[in-house]
Amino acid sequence: MLKEKIARIQTLLKKQHIDFLVIGNFGHQVRDDLLYYLLLTHLELGIMMIPQKGMPTLYAIPFEVAQIKKAYPELRVLPFEKPLKDVLKVYEKKQIGYRPSSMPSAYVEKRMIALTGEERIFAIKLPEEITRLKKATTLTDNIFTDVISHWKEFKTEQDVATYIILKTIERGAEPSFSPIVASGKHASNPHHTPAKTTLTKGFCVIDMGVRYQGYCSDMTRTVYIGKPTNKEKDIYNHLLHAQHTAITACMIGTKISDIAEECRTHLGEEWNKHFTHALGHGLGTQVHEWPRVSTIVQEQLQENMYITIEPGVYPPGKFGMRIEDDVLITKKGPVVLTKSSKEL
Repeated sequence: MLKEKIARIQTLLKKQHIDFLVIGNFGHQVRDDLLYYLLLTHLELGIMMIPQKGMPTLYAIPFEVAQIKKAYPELRVLPFEKPLKDVLKVYEKKQIGYRPSSMPSAYVEKRMIALTGEERIFAIKLPEEITRLKKATTLTDNIFTDVISHWKEFKTEQDVATYIILKTIERGAEPSFSPIVASGKHASNPHHTPAKTTLTKGFCVIDMGVRYQGYCSDMTRTVYIGKPTNKEKDIYNHLLHAQHTAITACMIGTKISDIAEECRTHLGEEWNKHFTHALGHGLGTQVHEWPRVSTIVQEQLQENMYITIEPGVYPPGKFGMRIEDDVLITKKGPVVLTKSSKEL
């Protein structure tokens, strides 16, 4: 898979007339998501030079060189023993590209040019990436099932969040982000931090995900603590139908903005004003990737894009609800990989 990823980047370098792309992690200052995309591990310190053609060179901490060589035969691995400016002298007659989002300004030289469009490489998933994403969603579904089956054991939002984290680790994965558990009025905050207070009657939003072999899931379910009224059921079912409408519209060639508009139109004015975030986002080695699924994004969906669809409504200080699924775009239509029940 690494060779395929490198080839994709090299095609982009050729189009932009870049001889070498420099990416890297500079201690704890900045971590490059493109480097993680390639290696699927977090190097504390390392610089990679990717040529337009041929084998990339990774400069790593000297005592890690032997281990990295064994793990990545696709790379030439050398000890990182000089400042970056000295490393770049080897390439002084070449056109060097860099990523403004991850290269500290102190290291940027006048001769460098900014790489563009690399987020589109992340967006189209390779077959092996899809396999790992499917596994991540299966793990997430299994953990959610465990959460519901042990629900009576939980007293606080933090109890639920801690249980999710422990079960994720037990299954050989790691959380892709800190779980959100928001009950009662807390659910009106889309990014509520789980509290030590007792779980409150009403809607409870559970937003969770795992990272499995480098790839992330991101799923939200809304459950009800107690017994919902008919009006509460109607509101929830209205949101669920809006999500279904949006997912159904996720076809190859469809403009992302049209999908988001269709969802908001279905919600109607009364609830749309309480839908305070984008409809979704890309998902892969990072839990938030391009494209953003919103009314202002004019890009068209392409085969093997992987996105979330997550409408929610949050009347301030009252309640909140969100339903989120991970969706693969295929020739046959959208495929929802998160399978957990959405019954209230």
